[in-house]
Amino acid sequence: MQRRHLIKGISALAAAGAAGLSRSAQAQTQETESVACYPAAVMRIPVLVPLSADALEDVRRRNAEAMVDAIENMMRAETVKPRIVVFPVLQYTSARRAVSGVPMTAVAVDLVTEHLDQGIFAPVIEACRRHNCYVATSTQEKVAKLPGTYFHTGFIMGPEGLVLRSPKAQAQSAPSVSYLRDIKDDYLKAFGPDSIMPVVKTPLGTLACFVEGEAEVLEASRLLASKGAEVILHTSMESDEIPWQALKQAIGFQTHVYLLTGATSRIIMADDSAGEWMGGASTIVRPDGGILASIGGRDEGYAVADVNLAAIVEAKKKFARNTVPAWHLYSDLYTEK
Repeated sequence: MQRRHLIKGISALAAAGAAGLSRSAQAQTQETESVACYPAAVMRIPVLVPLSADALEDVRRRNAEAMVDAIENMMRAETVKPRIVVFPVLQYTSARRAVSGVPMTAVAVDLVTEHLDQGIFAPVIEACRRHNCYVATSTQEKVAKLPGTYFHTGFIMGPEGLVLRSPKAQAQSAPSVSYLRDIKDDYLKAFGPDSIMPVVKTPLGTLACFVEGEAEVLEASRLLASKGAEVILHTSMESDEIPWQALKQAIGFQTHVYLLTGATSRIIMADDSAGEWMGGASTIVRPDGGILASIGGRDEGYAVADVNLAAIVEAKKKFARNTVPAWHLYSDLYTEK
């Protein structure tokens, strides 16, 4: 197993007190040619919880600063800069927003019609431009085309701004979150036939993104792989009651993709600076199911490993006979219940 990680200097509290992160660097020119092999990183860092609507903007700003601080620390430490960085779930507002008294109407953002580099996401977009990288996390989302609907959406940012957004399809979330399973027809009418569990072609291969428990449903990963996904960015928070590492390795092996998971280390409330530790690990799984890098337990920082797209071809050549479904056999056996 290849394992490298930074254990110091990446704390939401420390970052909140850090003075003036540089925002003035010129955007780095994005590469236009494809890159077949490159380093990628998965973050395991804490997140601050906004305990009231009044505290929301300050906490969201501090969490954004912590993200940028984590990126800058990693880029300085690595000889070759990672081109993909996966953060844990809801890194701006935390997964505890729903129980902290901050309403969804206050916290939800519009990813579709608002420019990401003109609001709360701007510092991270600027970091993407400085380092020519892609960053994934998730957010609570409102959608103008579907009034009154709120999603928990995984999304990818890059030097160009929003690269891909993918709302939760069925995995459990906060009570106010809508699932694509319940509004499939309306969502397809609003966003088109390929909008559910989308993929996007980039210089780093075909990328996809999903959130938390979507990884528990193998069909979600199968669907993304069938659309050509080579790297799935999985933004997550994990508990020890679910066999996460086994699930991730199964996804890598059965769908022959790279799975990059960023998982929350601690959730920090205003009255508890030590925070509550989460389970699981931030992990990079290769297309034959092996673990390339991982950071979990009481460690915080990141894990980094090389993504080599040629390994996908090799895994398919070696294992696809047994791992790719014979759809003509199985499709008629499925029945909706």
